[in-house]
Amino acid sequence: MSAGAPREFTDLLNRLEAGGSINCRDCSDFLMAYLDNDLGQDVRDRFEQHLNKCCSCRNYVETYRQTVKLAQEACCPKANPHLGKCPPELISAILSALGRPS
Repeated sequence: MSAGAPREFTDLLNRLEAGGSINCRDCSDFLMAYLDNDLGQDVRDRFEQHLNKCCSCRNYVETYRQTVKLAQEACCPKANPHLGKCPPELISAILSALGRPS
């Protein structure tokens, strides 16, 4: 997958209308639209055709999904009951390291 600034969605649609196909850069540039179901069915089908053929993009999409899921879980108090709670020993150690009384 190539790096670079995301392109306009109309560029992709124009290319597809002209008979082009989805490529790896498209998967990278329009990943959020794909995952948010913001693509028309025809474009979505073409994304999925590319994903079925391209192991690298399939791994990229799955890794991204896992990252989003883990980030949500890390910030969710139900999933992480210790969120926002700092052990008193850690606070004391930090204050001690800064030379401040605990």
